Amino acid sequence: MKSSVFLIVFLFISQAILAQIIAEGVVKEAGSGNPLAYVNIGLIGKSIGTVSDESGKFKLTIPEANAMDTVRVSMLGYAPKVFTISDFITQLADKEISMQPSSFLLPDVIISSKELKERVLGNPTVSQRVSVGFTSNRLGNEVGIIIKIKKAPTYIKSFTASVVSKDNKPIKLRLNFYSLKDGLPDKLIQDKNIFVNAPVQNGKLFVDLDSYNIVAEEDFFVSLEWIESASGNIMFSGSLMNGAIIARETSQADWEKVRSFGIGFTVKAAY
Repeated sequence: MKSSVFLIVFLFISQAILAQIIAEGVVKEAGSGNPLAYVNIGLIGKSIGTVSDESGKFKLTIPEANAMDTVRVSMLGYAPKVFTISDFITQLADKEISMQPSSFLLPDVIISSKELKERVLGNPTVSQRVSVGFTSNRLGNEVGIIIKIKKAPTYIKSFTASVVSKDNKPIKLRLNFYSLKDGLPDKLIQDKNIFVNAPVQNGKLFVDLDSYNIVAEEDFFVSLEWIESASGNIMFSGSLMNGAIIARETSQADWEKVRSFGIGFTVKAAY
């Protein structure tokens, strides 16, 4: 009897393993062969994705049920690559994905001689009672809010997040700014990756953005993205009935709105 039970369990586990496609390799820059860190890799529109590590290495587990889906590999400053699952696996026969550098043109910035007005935009809550955070610590998990501007062009001078969790793991995050389409994040409006280190203790996560020359012509979306493997989570000040959080589970997943909750993200804007 015990042997029969063991055999059934073994067959169940074996079938579960066979029902998954394991794709792993390293992402490199075409030409130089240098590894690319923190590249987004995932199934388009699905909560199945990952981010390459500091050495460009990644591992993506794809359920067999998603074998007909499409993989997208993307990184700011490089031309994105799109594969069918079968082509993606074929590409990884030599364990390598190569990405071609591409130019990113920012809109022309007109510098005015008049003194600019500065204003803090976003959700200024520093509540210690209400807290919100990433929906998970899966690589590529991203959370943020829409920032409504007062006048165009608006120059984004700095970003601040109110962190309320303690004893956080030392973790690197990516700060992203997107244009909007149909009320959801669309395309990045920055031309460089912005990496930040989350505070280990509660307090302010402040990022000086003067050197990045980020300009918004319309309302935009600002987010933090989880890009390193670590346990735990990071919690931010939250508020009830104040806007909506927008998040996605992993790289390349669809965005979803979490209504009735706000998160303590602000930017200092000049216009």
